[in-house]
Amino acid sequence: MQRIGHLLPVPCLGAARWAAGICAPGSAETVHPTARAVLPEVLYGPAVAPPQARELLRAAEQLAQVGADAVVWGGSSADLHGAAHARAVARWIEEAAGVPASTVTLGQLGLLRRQGLGSLALVTAGSAGVAGRLADTYVAEGLKVASVTALGLPTAREAAEVPVARLRRLLLEADVPDAECLVVAGTELPVAPVAALLERELGKPVYDGARVAVRTGLDLVGLAVDAPSWGSLFTAGGHTGVCCDSH
Repeated sequence: MQRIGHLLPVPCLGAARWAAGICAPGSAETVHPTARAVLPEVLYGPAVAPPQARELLRAAEQLAQVGADAVVWGGSSADLHGAAHARAVARWIEEAAGVPASTVTLGQLGLLRRQGLGSLALVTAGSAGVAGRLADTYVAEGLKVASVTALGLPTAREAAEVPVARLRRLLLEADVPDAECLVVAGTELPVAPVAALLERELGKPVYDGARVAVRTGLDLVGLAVDAPSWGSLFTAGGHTGVCCDSH
């Protein structure tokens, strides 16, 4: 049994709500407890202050001690500071935990690259300013951001508590014809329960941070999960069994 550790900023739920259900058909499980770092979700980076680095490393070591075979950093703040920052975070975690590590940012970019997707409709739970910075990260990696939707929710808790039916309507409205996929930044919006339905309705992939975090962990340990009820990210034929990004 492979064990995947999820490392999150303190206020976030991240992939914890969905990981067990998604991984149930396979030979992987989430390490419990999920490690948490006392770091601000949005203000973290790009230059990591020593106290922040120590906190990140402490949480990574905690996951190593409980037997994680891979670690995924689920803080979407790395999206705000670009892929180079995300790669630096992954290296710090690997050095502390002694196992392969990645981030939601790198997982997202790696998936888009491997699927040959060049344009996206971007959705974020946060403000228009945050959305613009997220869009810059994707553009810097050679992707086209066909549309940007900011829901304007001020806290992770409010994002996590958006009714699923309302979220489905919002995501359908966020799509545009030029987008080859829908990317939902962050790990808090409850996309997972409606991801498969949204993909059928839109006719294109939907990649949200929480499910990408689970998929990234599976890729790091070389496992595939056949759980199509959770969307196209979890059809066994769609897995490559390789790490999402080199760093």
